[in-house]
Amino acid sequence: MAAQIRLWTVCLLLCLAGCASTSERAARSSVSCANAVVASLPDGLTDQEKHCVASAGITLRCSRFEAWLAGWGKEIQDSVGYGDASWEDLDADRTGRRCASTHDEPDALIACCRQALTASDPTADQPTR
Repeated sequence: MAAQIRLWTVCLLLCLAGCASTSERAARSSVSCANAVVASLPDGLTDQEKHCVASAGITLRCSRFEAWLAGWGKEIQDSVGYGDASWEDLDADRTGRRCASTHDEPDALIACCRQALTASDPTADQPTR
């Protein structure tokens, strides 16, 4: 019985995580907020950049926890057949949350993500053949 109470408490807290409203919040629910941010991503980003910039945007316009939750939710969804799950995507999400702690303008977030992702990619400075 105690385990069920703890489980329901955790579920309730997760649901309430998106209820905190700010003037910059993209939408009321966690899923709607994350979807609104993802829908506003600019064209021309690589997959890793999309993960990074989306996570940064969700951190700023929703919450840091919702950005973490959205990243893991996406990878879990990908792992059951809807895409290509990878640890690199979760690393890019983490980079985005870090970029959001020091930048708040879209162009600055993109630049931060690109710089951080390039620095963490050992093949980035090698020419492709």
